Amino acid sequence: MSHSIMIMCEQSEGRILAVTDELIACATQIADHYDSRLTAVLPGLITEPCSISGADLLVINSPGLAQYTCEGWEKAALLATEQIKPKIIIIAHTSTGYDYAPRLAALLEGCCLTSVSGIEITGDSISYRRSGFHGKLDLLYGVGKAPLVITVLPGAFPAPDWQAEPGITRIIDADIKPKLTSHVQFSIPDQSNTELDHAEVIVAAGKGIGQAENLLMIRDMASCFKRSAIAGSRVACDNGWIEYNAQVGLTGKKVSPLLYVACGISGSAQHISGMKDSKTVVSINRDPEAAIFRYSDICIVEDLEKFIPAFLQEAKKHQS
Repeated sequence: MSHSIMIMCEQSEGRILAVTDELIACATQIADHYDSRLTAVLPGLITEPCSISGADLLVINSPGLAQYTCEGWEKAALLATEQIKPKIIIIAHTSTGYDYAPRLAALLEGCCLTSVSGIEITGDSISYRRSGFHGKLDLLYGVGKAPLVITVLPGAFPAPDWQAEPGITRIIDADIKPKLTSHVQFSIPDQSNTELDHAEVIVAAGKGIGQAENLLMIRDMASCFKRSAIAGSRVACDNGWIEYNAQVGLTGKKVSPLLYVACGISGSAQHISGMKDSKTVVSINRDPEAAIFRYSDICIVEDLEKFIPAFLQEAKKHQS
């Protein structure tokens, strides 16, 4: 049975971002099973429409889409579904993607599955893989009520080296005006962090450090190493303990130091994607089942407030 698959492009100032090629790679796996036609949807204020490799392209062009809003992208996606009538909608699991994807599924009265990291096909059935319980379990989900909206983890489906033939490009000039969204301010924070970019040792803090005051011992630990820097998980940054330009993970930075010390970090797929290329990973967590241990070279099961002071005491002995 033929299915239509719709891919929502990730864009910046009208330019299609590389993660869109990964979404098309994911869609291609599904399309091979369902004999599907792929259509990518590009919302925005698009002045120079282009084509896209491996899929048709539907441009939803509107001044109201000049900047991202959840409401605007919802309306653009709903307009596209009227044209494409997809059985499956694929969206990147980014800060914008997981913002509007669940709402889109609810408005379409379909299902939503987030953080998809793999696809398994057995006979006539297809299952979607994602982690659960802070990365402790590997879960497989069957297909739910159509349309199925999935968000795909960046990096889970590498884009192919070869370029497929581009499809046809269509443009819809729409008058999309968000009614429930008020424009207050739009700013892009400074994400540069040369200290983190060039660090040979990174000591990263997660939710497990408990409180902002414990960040002092993280800094003290980092100071024991030359060319070191501190970083944080998304939760640590959301809590205001660490600046966002020091966030490691899917929506932060990707790092590859010689030594990565994870302090109180559970090990979600989002965080692992940002530090998996580290040469040596040491993890400190009081939970022996923490998912981070699966990606660690050295695993320390202990309370941070006990281990780090003991480590600092030993480090002082060696320094003296």
